[in-house]
Amino acid sequence: MIPYNKFAGVYDKMEADRHSINMVKYTLRIMRRFGIEAQDGLDLCCGTGSAIEAFCDQGLTMSGLDRSRQMLKVAAEKLRSSKVQLYRKELPRFEILLRTRTARKQLKRFDLVTCFYDSLNYLLTERELKAAFRSVYRHLRPGGWFVFDMNTPHGLRVIWPSQVFAGAEDDLAWVFRAEYDNMQESVVLQATFFVKSGRLWERFDETHTERGYSDRTIRSLLRDVGFQVKGYYRCFTFDRPKATNGRICAVVQRPL
Repeated sequence: MIPYNKFAGVYDKMEADRHSINMVKYTLRIMRRFGIEAQDGLDLCCGTGSAIEAFCDQGLTMSGLDRSRQMLKVAAEKLRSSKVQLYRKELPRFEILLRTRTARKQLKRFDLVTCFYDSLNYLLTERELKAAFRSVYRHLRPGGWFVFDMNTPHGLRVIWPSQVFAGAEDDLAWVFRAEYDNMQESVVLQATFFVKSGRLWERFDETHTERGYSDRTIRSLLRDVGFQVKGYYRCFTFDRPKATNGRICAVVQRPL
């Protein structure tokens, strides 16, 4: 089954959006640390829109982008009272165009672009990851900022396969199991859901494939595109990452 299809309907109920909400709090700390004064932002792979909602509560004018029609449908309902533009587009290459009176294409640009949770790990080659970075660069104003987090190779290779993630509510249960593929340098996550419908339970399954990239590779690709790496941390801290950390956060800027 296509990832984030039926998953969209239970995503918030599982509190799978909590990571992105926590990333907004962390990003606000980052903004204070670097003196970032953003007026508007774009959240890539915005999912059900929880991060956008949290940013809007802080006074930012936000837009969101996701490839999943079902996730965007949930986000649109959640953000109905906010002035949020949502776009159905897919990484790595994307364009958001402004409406102009001429036929000339003009990219919409932002002060801040964010991409949270595992979103960039779904890009399975360095070429794709670099293309995503380039798309972000083009959509930032000069001096604009890009904040994102990613699973590390250690997290996907060691931490994920060693655990089974499971949970249950009165009308919902789920089990996530991961297996690392050494040949492909990626992890395959089998997600199984059980959703109660009346007296019956419906099962559905999704397969998610992710790849981790070394710190050196991520930094190199960012610099190749033109970004300046301003901060690179163990996620949710301002500490330098270690080889055994499961997640990093990068803070990068498009030069003025």
